[in-house]
Amino acid sequence: MKKNYFKTLIFTIVMLATLGTYAQQTICVGAIKNYSVNTPGTGPAGSTYAWSVTPAAFAGTITGTPNVNANAITINWGTTPAGVYTLQVIETNASGCPGTPVNLTITIEAAPANPVVTLGQPTCTVATGTITVTPPATGTGYTYSIDGVNYQTSNVFNGVTTGSYNVTIKSAAGCISGSTPAVINAQPAVPSAPVASVTQQPTCTVPTGTITVTGPTGTGYEYSVDGTNYQTGMQFTGLTAGATYNVTVKVPGGCISAATPLTIDAQPVAPVTPTVVVTQPTCSQPMATIEVTAPLGTGLTYSIDGVNYQTSPIFNNVGQGSYPVTVQNAGGCFSPVQNETVNPQPSAPTTSAIIFN
Repeated sequence: MKKNYFKTLIFTIVMLATLGTYAQQTICVGAIKNYSVNTPGTGPAGSTYAWSVTPAAFAGTITGTPNVNANAITINWGTTPAGVYTLQVIETNASGCPGTPVNLTITIEAAPANPVVTLGQPTCTVATGTITVTPPATGTGYTYSIDGVNYQTSNVFNGVTTGSYNVTIKSAAGCISGSTPAVINAQPAVPSAPVASVTQQPTCTVPTGTITVTGPTGTGYEYSVDGTNYQTGMQFTGLTAGATYNVTVKVPGGCISAATPLTIDAQPVAPVTPTVVVTQPTCSQPMATIEVTAPLGTGLTYSIDGVNYQTSPIFNNVGQGSYPVTVQNAGGCFSPVQNETVNPQPSAPTTSAIIFN
């Protein structure tokens, strides 16, 4: 039982023999209390006092100074169960005449049950916690404490710093419950901004990009590129071309990092079908020339076989045959094919002789 149950209080039973007046007291289970008739040690000379407690459920001990017949006693109520008891004293004077019994009604109150508590832990934005005690189902006048010293009427403790607490309830009679431990956790730490990069930009054939996160890592970490949808995986595929994404990390406590912005480039655009001029072989020139006249520009290369590309749009000394002309841009995109044909060199006429007559 709590130490404050053992406060020494002297209750003077005023002996009104003709009235047999009752007094009342409320104490807690296990209390130790002092009782006296008149001031201790100053009763009438030669008088003795007979003290008793009823009913039989009383399980404490009575001691007096110098003996149990003194006008002052101490009762250790011990394991006496909660209930209503009567403490009676009868004074017998030096002539052997007993006086009228005087009674004190004592109500023993059980300590409140150990409290039920609900904890509100610190968050990423709030550094302190909350302890809420569920009030007992019956009774009034309860007060609450999280340190066993300071009690308050409110059952809610706000602004509780990180640490361990012992929560107790005290009744109006001063009876204190057993303690319920409560632990307020440390405020969860906010993770650092993620280290991430665009590991795959859109290509001519793949219209989306990929972002890969490399840190921070840890058990229960989750990652997001939109601040709403989180996943445990650190790679995000199928991201829309031309969009900017804010990459964040969320830890198990719910704290979210600052964002790392990354942009997925626009998908490269393929060049248009080339416009081609073919200069065919002549009687005096056996080879042709293929020239791409459009599109022209920086970063474009040209091919007449789909394999070998050159920066010049002009192909000289092209022999007879069919040629698939294509244009490739700096993004690696290819134009549609423009098929061109180089004709054979024209043959010179053969004159056998001049006929005359």
